Amino acid sequence: MVSHDQAKARIEKLREKIRELNHHYFVLDESLVSEAVRDSLKRELIDLEAQFQDLVTDDSPTKRVGSVLSGRFKKVKHKTRKWSLQDAFSKEEVNDWGMRLAKLLPNEKVEFVCELKIDGLNVTLWYEKGQLTKALTRGNGGEGEDITHTVRTIKSVPLVLREPVDAEVSGEVFMPKKSFEKLKGEFVNPRNAAAGTVRQLDPNVASERDLDMFFYSLGENNLPHQPNTQQELLETLMALGLKVNKNFEQVPTIEAVGKFCHDWTDQRKNQAYDIDGIVIKVNDLDQHRKLGFTGKAPRFAIAYKFPAEQATSRVLDIVVQVGRTGALTPVAHLEPTFVDGSMVSRATLHNEDEIRRKDVKIGDSVIIQKAGDIIPEVVEVLIDLRTGEERDFIFPTHCPVCEGLVARPEGEAITRCTNPNCFAVERERLIHFVSRGAFNIDGLGEKIIDQLLEAGLAQDGGDLFTLTEDDFLTLDLFKEKRASKLVEAIRSARQVSLPRFIFGLGIRHIGEQSSELVADYVEQKKCSQNGLKPIMVGEIAKKISVEEWADSEGIGENGGQSIYDWFNNVDHLHLLEKLEHHGIQFTSSAKATIPQTLAGKTFVVTGTLSKPRDEIKAVIKAHGGHVSGSVSAQTDYVVAGESAGSKYDKAEKLGVPILNEAEWYALISG
Repeated sequence: MVSHDQAKARIEKLREKIRELNHHYFVLDESLVSEAVRDSLKRELIDLEAQFQDLVTDDSPTKRVGSVLSGRFKKVKHKTRKWSLQDAFSKEEVNDWGMRLAKLLPNEKVEFVCELKIDGLNVTLWYEKGQLTKALTRGNGGEGEDITHTVRTIKSVPLVLREPVDAEVSGEVFMPKKSFEKLKGEFVNPRNAAAGTVRQLDPNVASERDLDMFFYSLGENNLPHQPNTQQELLETLMALGLKVNKNFEQVPTIEAVGKFCHDWTDQRKNQAYDIDGIVIKVNDLDQHRKLGFTGKAPRFAIAYKFPAEQATSRVLDIVVQVGRTGALTPVAHLEPTFVDGSMVSRATLHNEDEIRRKDVKIGDSVIIQKAGDIIPEVVEVLIDLRTGEERDFIFPTHCPVCEGLVARPEGEAITRCTNPNCFAVERERLIHFVSRGAFNIDGLGEKIIDQLLEAGLAQDGGDLFTLTEDDFLTLDLFKEKRASKLVEAIRSARQVSLPRFIFGLGIRHIGEQSSELVADYVEQKKCSQNGLKPIMVGEIAKKISVEEWADSEGIGENGGQSIYDWFNNVDHLHLLEKLEHHGIQFTSSAKATIPQTLAGKTFVVTGTLSKPRDEIKAVIKAHGGHVSGSVSAQTDYVVAGESAGSKYDKAEKLGVPILNEAEWYALISG
């Protein structure tokens, strides 16, 4: 529980930091951190002010609308006040807003319009008798800056409306992704590029940068027919010749709003412009008037923000974990924070050097981010938020699990436990052995492996194939049906492909893809006509030199040394003997019977396809192709389904051919 004094100190630090970030973002058009980080800090401040309301002040960043004026342009008072929207960061918060509306509008049916929240700059335009006369930034909500000279250069902004009416309209000026790419690093992101461009003193610069604008709001006007709903308002804007983003949708319930937000979380990546959320508005404009405003935001609208890939949190502790190769990895234990769609309470710090380079201390406020499915990582420390109570982390000299000595080989960044019988190493090796990409033993999770190790029933993968139903019945929460099912899963796992077998051995530097290369190389070296068995794999691999492995395509020096060391270790050869003794057999190679129509080609699979991506990848590999997780100049084809995202964009940028499923099947067929 935070004390009043701690909250006061933290609030002051947060306000100071947010003001600094806002000044750079809104006034100087510079991003010191991502918008997600600013949102995260602001959210922490909102929560603290809600808990300690006596500490709320009128000059708090949570009480502001828009930004301070830069002073470079003439200030003009808005005809109607401009408001910021309340943010929602989860489906639950959107539902809570829906419940508040139901209480404020009892016995009234409430419908909604969902619009894409374009990541740009809010701008208001004045038209008099159909002629564009002024363009203003939102500014502080009461007055904005006159940027008419640059907005007039935006080709999608009509200088004359289709009707000779007076109208105050608002929308978002943005820079398309392709236009942003042409600037070659002059700005951090398209939003900053748009803001910096409309604030150019020379309109010719703005004209060259290809800005665009979507309209979504109607203020003071003398239109002969006033819209009654938000949907009619958008249609009215379109009728006047103003560009409206057509991806809006009228939805009947708050549940349908949730589905719209969910669907667009992935679809946003395929658009030609950046989207950072969904604006949800009550459709009925009469209900807008009934609901009114709070001190800074309308009650009839809310902005759902897409799950952020970055957020801020505080380091509560740093704990060292021991992996299957004995590697010691420091992990930051965090205040639980919502990042990229899930609650995060841990983040990797990689190694001792990273802790020193980033100067991470226990108690620090940090930026964290998620990348793919791996554990989140600490990106940066927010030094300005330090209080002086933070503590240095001392890297251990002994393994935190077995207390054995640790060592850091010369030239490496990783410190490792030197005890080959370390319980943590055995545990991680077993977890890896049964994982999906290896022997794929369904139902054999970490908690069961912990019990097996503690009971002395298994020390390595070979021991798993000796387990009986009676063995499992001695463990906690096991009954006959569950024990029987797990024994059957283990029995089925005796049939395994050679690449999965290699991967399951847990050889350092050898992942799923390089395991396939090792398997291919071993098969090529097989002299006998008989099928391969675990002991034969060991005999073949043992005779291959480090240099030969290293020269093999896709293996490299580190991988070659690791393979050589593994197969020349007596204990590892005993494991192969044990696995063969317990009936491990390799399934026949698909490449022996399937035409190798994709041989020599590298593929990336992305998006939603008719079959699971793993299944598509397996077909590519069976036909001789190579599958990569990222797009590069060496990629031959990208197989893309719906919601393909950034990989699709990168393929377009690099000129890599993009195939839909039908085109991919045609390629396989030759």
